[in-house]
Amino acid sequence: MIRVLISIATILLVFVSYYLLKKQSIFFALIEPSEKNQAFLQFSGVVYAFLGALGLLVVFFNQRMLAFLFLIVVILASTVFSISFAKKISATKQ
Repeated sequence: MIRVLISIATILLVFVSYYLLKKQSIFFALIEPSEKNQAFLQFSGVVYAFLGALGLLVVFFNQRMLAFLFLIVVILASTVFSISFAKKISATKQ
């Protein structure tokens, strides 16, 4: 069961990573299209792609503690991205 859930999380990470790296125009509808914001989206996309690749290893090894650690790291990374993105959105609207 843990393998299935981690696999779903990994697929979602890769999907979000693709959008952050290749489809940045979607995000530029919400934030100002600048070099700094583009670099932020690129970095976040690379982090999510790395976490997606790491998720494949977690699924392969099938260790409960490793899976929990992976989920904690994914939650922290998504929290940092969400807060930073929200700050960029609010800065654009002012």
